[in-house]
Amino acid sequence: MNRTQKPRSKIWSAIKLSLSAYWQVRKSLVICCALAVIFRVALPYTGIYMPKAVIDLIQQQAEPSRFLLVVGSLALLMVALGYGKSFTDTIVEHSTGTLSIFSFMLRTLSKQINMDYEQFEHPDFKTVMDKSEKAVQSNHTLAMNIPRTLVQLVSNGFSFLLYAGVIARINPVMLLVLLFCAASNWWALARSRAYIESTREDRGKLNRKYLAMQSTMRDPMSAKDIRLYGAFPWLKRFLQSLRTQNRQAEKAVLTRQMRVSLLDAALILLRDGIAYGLLISLLLQDKLALGEFVFVFAAIGALGGWISGILVAASDLGKSAVEMADMQSMLSYPDRMNTGTGAPLPEKEALPPEIRFEDVSYTYPNADKPALRQVNLTIRPGERLAVVGANGAGKTTLVKLLCGLYLPTEGQVTYAGKPLLAYNRDALYTQFSPVFQDIHLLSTDIAGNISQQPPDMTDDAKVARCLELAGLDDKVSSLPEKEKTLLVRAVHAQATELSGGEKQKLAMARALYKDAPVILLDEPTAALDPLAENEVYQKYAELTRGKTSVYISHRLASTRFCDRIVLIDGAAEKDSIAETGTHDELMKLGGLYARMFATQASYYRKTGAVAADREPSRDSRGEEQADGA
Repeated sequence: MNRTQKPRSKIWSAIKLSLSAYWQVRKSLVICCALAVIFRVALPYTGIYMPKAVIDLIQQQAEPSRFLLVVGSLALLMVALGYGKSFTDTIVEHSTGTLSIFSFMLRTLSKQINMDYEQFEHPDFKTVMDKSEKAVQSNHTLAMNIPRTLVQLVSNGFSFLLYAGVIARINPVMLLVLLFCAASNWWALARSRAYIESTREDRGKLNRKYLAMQSTMRDPMSAKDIRLYGAFPWLKRFLQSLRTQNRQAEKAVLTRQMRVSLLDAALILLRDGIAYGLLISLLLQDKLALGEFVFVFAAIGALGGWISGILVAASDLGKSAVEMADMQSMLSYPDRMNTGTGAPLPEKEALPPEIRFEDVSYTYPNADKPALRQVNLTIRPGERLAVVGANGAGKTTLVKLLCGLYLPTEGQVTYAGKPLLAYNRDALYTQFSPVFQDIHLLSTDIAGNISQQPPDMTDDAKVARCLELAGLDDKVSSLPEKEKTLLVRAVHAQATELSGGEKQKLAMARALYKDAPVILLDEPTAALDPLAENEVYQKYAELTRGKTSVYISHRLASTRFCDRIVLIDGAAEKDSIAETGTHDELMKLGGLYARMFATQASYYRKTGAVAADREPSRDSRGEEQADGA
């Protein structure tokens, strides 16, 4: 939703979005809201009309049978209306908010999961997402209360019109006084709301900083560093500073709201004093019957409540519209990838397709310079390609561009001769089996973590084969529930925790299960020692023969078995690919690769972590690896 929308347009959009969500989840709730309006208008009006009817019957000296009939009928009507109001109010007050949360949380999660990864990472989207999540964090948020606020506004509006007609018939001046006071109160509320809206962005930033700092201090991964480096006093002072700024910002908002409340109290005194004075004057001059006096007297008191209710509901609806605008902005956040009909993908039985980078550059949002510059690279079908370079050189960025998680800022990436945008995004993703450095497990069983599918869509026999190929079958066989063993103990108390090496093997099994034509390994073994990393990469190479494989590493020796090596230089001013060739070719070139290799080999010799310090090893082609690699 456009943030420059007029307030009235925002309100209508918010109402439409909220009611459409209810209609999809439970249509009866929308009908219940309409009935709640009828009961809320009819019950109070019947309540103030009944004393007038009783007084009129007494003054008319009505017969007892007629008296009992009228009063009894009104009493029964009030009981029925009271029951109906209680029933509908209970549903509106308690069911709508909960259903709103589930409905909108499902929609926001679906959006976050299904949108482009690049857009999901974008700082602008993170800001929009934080705002939208705040709107649905509980059923007490204004956004989740739009149906009940709408019920309050419409019922108060109808009651106001009904009672205003009664008062105007008796004395139009009284109605003008009431409307003047209401308009003054509305003006004050509008100014207060304008200030709240103008400071909302700054208050949101402060709140995000505060929550981020809280999250850091609670994160078990940060807990060790905070304790061992004595960072807690500094973090505590920073957190207190943010809390003070938050309190000052909220205090400014509360101060303006308090001023509005004081003005409202003063206007109520003025309104009631003039209105009741005029009414008593009419009674003393015999221009008003006693029953009519009682009826109008009660109507004036009730009218004030209806006006206040309209102002409060309208104000809340305006605030809700702002929150729902954030929600709509998140739900309508645009994708860049093709989510419609795409070009047909190559047949699975064919050789893996050729992948080309054509003058590709990529700059991260708000970055001063590109992460990759003018990359020209052709990955041949079935090739084993190594992408190496220092940390931060842009290796992971290249992998994300390759598989369509990112789109180039300049140039294009083609797959089987067509730009990535020519393919349907989700269909394109089926062509890649990635294994990233951070391996995240789903809170389900081992089979589900490998297939990434529900149990009824998981091929158990294929899961068993992949576990065997990845070398995790012995571990799984030792577990009581085998492949059905749950993972992630933070969710399941009876879950099994896998070691780092076992997670690596599970990730390998997952990549094998997908059986995609292109395998991407983005430093999944960075936490392992060089020998262990080399063994893992050799295992991948052995299990993925015939597929295109891209190996990312900052350790040059681990990828010597590859057909070709590409060295990424993050400091390059033009082409980010500094050198390309086989290991022997790059060593003979004597450039950056050779210098980096020599430096790493020297380090591993000193630490005793090099294969050459023990015995020579051979790669998959049987060629003896150089000493020190």
